[in-house]
Amino acid sequence: MGVLKDKRICGIAAGSLTAAVFCSISLIVVLNFLKGTPWYIFSSALRLVFGLVVLYLLKKLYDKDAKEVFRFNDPKAAFAASAGFLLFFVYTAASFCIGAKTVTGLTAGLLISRVILQQLTTGFYEEILFRALMCEGYRYSKGGTAIKLGFALFSSVIFGAVHILTGWDIIRFIETGMIGFAFAVVYLQTGNIILPMILHFVYDVIINFGNYIEWRETEIFSVMLSWRTAAYAVMFVVSLIILIRKEKTESTPYGGKHEDTYSQAR
Repeated sequence: MGVLKDKRICGIAAGSLTAAVFCSISLIVVLNFLKGTPWYIFSSALRLVFGLVVLYLLKKLYDKDAKEVFRFNDPKAAFAASAGFLLFFVYTAASFCIGAKTVTGLTAGLLISRVILQQLTTGFYEEILFRALMCEGYRYSKGGTAIKLGFALFSSVIFGAVHILTGWDIIRFIETGMIGFAFAVVYLQTGNIILPMILHFVYDVIINFGNYIEWRETEIFSVMLSWRTAAYAVMFVVSLIILIRKEKTESTPYGGKHEDTYSQAR
């Protein structure tokens, strides 16, 4: 197929199809067969399997083996590129510390299956799919800020869309998409997928743990919650600035000297 031979777009095409199949299986199972802890265990296994499928696609389409994919590229630059998300994460963690009163309804089974295991496999699967696979085509494009922004926005839109499959929610779509955009910036700027995986996992653990927290009804906590929209906006703007900032030397999204990989892809 021609689209799979064009390295600029084959990751997007293969990633979109993979996401569609994964979501279809998930919806069929959760709506008809499994609930609660059994679902979270099945979901974790499914994410692991599809993560391995994505690793195969990265090897097949871009000749990147697991060792290359999981290399902790340029950690200093990766942390700098994640500044937008890190600011948002600090705000979220502070909100939880201020507002948490007590934990209720969290069994050992739910803690292991939902809060830890499912989020661990989610960070693995979603990052290599929506960032490593879907954004890899940028390396084989002629570059430019607009192209880089296009890859980041596309992956974030798909990322947001798959999180509202069970019911349309424009707020959740935008918020999830903004988080996906922040992670895409890290990968596009540095090629580092390990840091987004770690940040994704830690953030999801906190958010899912929050489902079992009884909250304090205090004025300061209410104020913190009222800032949430602004916190998302700050994350997006900071990440956008990092993505489009003018580099002192022309470089690839992996921090090396620019090569005409576009011509190689042809």
